[in-house]
Amino acid sequence: MQQERPIGLKVAVGCSIALGVTFVGFAAVSAAAGHGIFSVQIGILLAAYGLILIGAGIGLWRRHLWARGPVVAFALMAGFGFGEYLLEQPWLWLLVPVCLGAVVGVAMPSTTKALRERGSSTDQPEQTRTP
Repeated sequence: MQQERPIGLKVAVGCSIALGVTFVGFAAVSAAAGHGIFSVQIGILLAAYGLILIGAGIGLWRRHLWARGPVVAFALMAGFGFGEYLLEQPWLWLLVPVCLGAVVGVAMPSTTKALRERGSSTDQPEQTRTP
């Protein structure tokens, strides 16, 4: 029987996927900005950033330990990036707690424990050793 996911893991997953969707939205806005190929290239970069966050969020939900790194790195980069524009774009303050939620949620001891115990849960098939 699989253990319940801790709240920190749920918060980290929700925040990383929300950030990912936000960046995919930014990508669409950038690509449609009408600045030629430059807008499209920035849109592709933002879409990739968002898809990585969404993929890492799914990885966290599936309790893959590897997903912690991308979530922390990309959420911190996004948070610092948003911080540069908070005075000109005050609505970005709405995204700062989402970045913090992803980083803090993934760093919680209960999340770490859940991610490390993934392979030892009883719903995983046991590997048999061959002599």
